[in-house]
Amino acid sequence: MKASKIVFYISMAISLAIIVLFFFVGFGNTDIYNGNELRSPMFTDALLYWIYVLTILAVVLVLVFSTSSFLKGFATNPKAAIKSIAGVLAVVVLFVVAYALSSDAPIMVNGKPLSVSNDGAPVEGSAYVLTDVLLYVQYVLFAVCALATLFGLLNITRAVKK
Repeated sequence: MKASKIVFYISMAISLAIIVLFFFVGFGNTDIYNGNELRSPMFTDALLYWIYVLTILAVVLVLVFSTSSFLKGFATNPKAAIKSIAGVLAVVVLFVVAYALSSDAPIMVNGKPLSVSNDGAPVEGSAYVLTDVLLYVQYVLFAVCALATLFGLLNITRAVKK
């Protein structure tokens, strides 16, 4: 079995396990914000950290493979090498557009702006912008992955090549 399939199956198993734990284990973490008791699913942190890992891994892999493809192909075929850098440019454009769409407006929790972070320090506008950028990037990458999976399941790329 190829290493890529093994990595795929392992990442799918971890994702499925975390999703099952998130939705079916129950609520247990109780936090108090602005005098209100809020309960969140027990595995919210695990799900968020796994999403962050997958997002960062996807961006890093796009950059690494695009750069290596560019460097390998530049010596033999410069025009094709320039085309291979499109993945890197797409990621850069994605982050620029996400940054342009992001806002430094406070996050509203139970009708009131979130005023402190988990460590008690005041939340700044740059933290809101960073949160928005990462969420937008995750939304787009999820949609791209879903479409790629759909195309793969339907064998659309094979039908187009024939």
